[in-house]
Amino acid sequence: MVRFELTVQIGRSRQSCPHRASSSQSRSRSRSHTRHSRPHSPEDRIPLVERVPPPARDDDPASISLPPSPTDNTPEKTSLPLGPRSSHQHLPTSNNESLPNGPPPADEPPGLNPSPKQNGSGSYTDFSPLRRKFILSVITIAGFFGPLAGGIYLPALPVLEKEFNVSPTAINVTVSVFMMTFAFGPLFWSTFADWKGRRPLYLISLAIYILANVLLAVVPANYGALVFLRVVQAFGSASVVSMGAGTVADITEPKKRAFAMSIFLMGPQCGPILGPVLGGALAEANWRWIFGFLAISSGILWLVMLSSLPETLRARVGGGRIYTERPIFFWPPSMSSPLAPSWERGPPPPIPTLKGYWNLFIYPPIGIVSFNTAMLYSTYFAIAVQLPTELSQRYKWGPSGIGAGFLAVGIAMIVGSLLGGRASDWRRARAAEQLPEDTKIDPEFRLVDQIWGVLICVLGTLLYGWMVDGSKHPAAVLFATFLTGFGMNWVFVTTTAFLTECVAQQAAGAFALGNLLRNPGAAIVSVITPTLVAKMGSGWCFTGLAVLDLLLVGTAVIVLRLKCPGWRADRAAKMQLAGKKAGGPAAVP
Repeated sequence: MVRFELTVQIGRSRQSCPHRASSSQSRSRSRSHTRHSRPHSPEDRIPLVERVPPPARDDDPASISLPPSPTDNTPEKTSLPLGPRSSHQHLPTSNNESLPNGPPPADEPPGLNPSPKQNGSGSYTDFSPLRRKFILSVITIAGFFGPLAGGIYLPALPVLEKEFNVSPTAINVTVSVFMMTFAFGPLFWSTFADWKGRRPLYLISLAIYILANVLLAVVPANYGALVFLRVVQAFGSASVVSMGAGTVADITEPKKRAFAMSIFLMGPQCGPILGPVLGGALAEANWRWIFGFLAISSGILWLVMLSSLPETLRARVGGGRIYTERPIFFWPPSMSSPLAPSWERGPPPPIPTLKGYWNLFIYPPIGIVSFNTAMLYSTYFAIAVQLPTELSQRYKWGPSGIGAGFLAVGIAMIVGSLLGGRASDWRRARAAEQLPEDTKIDPEFRLVDQIWGVLICVLGTLLYGWMVDGSKHPAAVLFATFLTGFGMNWVFVTTTAFLTECVAQQAAGAFALGNLLRNPGAAIVSVITPTLVAKMGSGWCFTGLAVLDLLLVGTAVIVLRLKCPGWRADRAAKMQLAGKKAGGPAAVP
C-alpha cells in the first residue's frame, strides 16, 4: 500500500505542475516506473476507465456535451494514460472525477473554442437569430418561384394557342406536364438534400430553372420545345419544396418549428396568388416577358444564395458553428461549404436508395399524411377551377374582378398558415412546461391541431357549394373560399412540422413524400369537377367533397394520433436490427 500511495502522490504532483510535461514524456516515465516496481495486487491496481461518448440529446442527434472541468477544490482520481485520444472519446466524470490531462484530439484544430454544444449550453443551433431569419427569408423567396412559374403562365394560354398554332387541349398539356413534374421532382432532389447538403443543390437546381426560363424567352415558337422546357422549368423549381423544409428543420428547434415552417410555406402559397396577376400584365406586353421576368428575378436570387447562403445540413456542419466567425457574405464564393469537425457533426442520414425511399413512403404516418394532404388540396383546387366560371357566368364579373376574387382565399391561406403554426408551437410549449424537464414530446402531439383545420375546411366547402348554388351574394361565396383556404393551410403547417419530427434525419424526403399526391390529385379534380357540377349541381358536388374530407381525413388524423407511437417503436426496432445485421451502428429513425 505504501507503493500505491507514492504513485498517486507522484501523479498529483505532475498534474499540479504549471508546466505540464508532454504526453510522450509522461508515457516514458510511466513505462520506467513499471519496470522498477513489482506488480500491484488486484486491489492496488488503478482501474482503466473506458472512454465512451455521452448520450445524444433527444432533439439534436449532433449534440455532444463534454463533462465539467475540474476545479482546484475538486478531489481527483488518478487515471492512467490510455494512448492517443479519439475525437469522439472522453472520460465520464462526476463530482469527484476529472478529465485526464493529455493532447487534444488528432483532428481538433488548435485553439478552437468549444461550441455551445460542447460547453453545455444546450443550444440547438449556433447560427445567430439574425442569420436564421436571413436563411429563412431566402428559402421562402426561393419557394415562391416554383408555384409562381405555374400560375404566371395561365393568363397567357390563349395567346400561346395562337402563337404556337395548337388547340386548347394541346396547350393545356404544357400545364399538366408542369404539374406532374413539380409533383415528382422533389423526390429526386430530396434524395440528395439529406445526403450531399443543401447549398450545392439550391444553386444547381436554381441554375437549371434560370436556364429553362432564358430558353423559353428566346427560342423560336416550337411546341415540342415548349413542352420540354416546361418540364425542365418545373424540375429545377421543384427542389425548394423539399430542401426548404429540410433547411427549416436544420436551423429551428422542434418546439418552434411549426411557426418557422408556416413562414417558409408563405413562399409557395403566394406563388399561385400573385402569379395570375403578374402573368396577365406581362402577357399584354409580350408573352416572352413572362419567362424573361422569371429568369431575371431568379438570377438575382441565385447570386444572393451563392454569396451568402450557408450550408445547414447538420450531418455536414452540425449546428453551424463554423460560420460564427465568418462574415455574412462569402468571398470568394464556392459551390460547397467546409465540413465541421467530426465531433460536431450529426449522424449522416441513410444512403438513399429506391427501396429506402419506398420503405419511407409506406411507413404509415407518411403514407397517411400524403393522402390527407392530397384530399384537402384537391378540394381547394376544385373550388379554384370552378370559381372563375361561377363569377363570370353567374355574377357577370370581368377578368380583373375574377383575379381579385382569388385574393380572399390567398389571404386565408397565409393567415391560416401563420396562425396554425403559432398555435401548434404554443400548445407544444405548454405541454413541455407541464412535463418533466427531460421528457420528449412525441411528434404526433401536433396532430391534435389538425382536427380544427379539417372542420373549418369542411365548413367552407359546404358553404361554398350552397352559396353558389343559390346565387347568394358574392361576399358570402368569397367568405366560404376564405374558410376553405384557412382550414386547409392550418392542417398543412401542422402536417409539415409533424413530418420533420417524425423522421428527423430525412426531413426533406419526408416533406417531399408528404406532398407527393397533391398535384396529381389537383390535376384529376380539375378535369372531373366541371362535369360533376353540371350533373349534380354545385351544392351536392361540394357537399360530397366535404363529406369525404370529414370522413377520410378526419378519421385518418385520429388513427395517426392513436397508432403513431406503436408504428414509431416498430420502425426503430427494425432499423436497429438492420444495423446490427449489417455489422454497423443502428440507424437512427
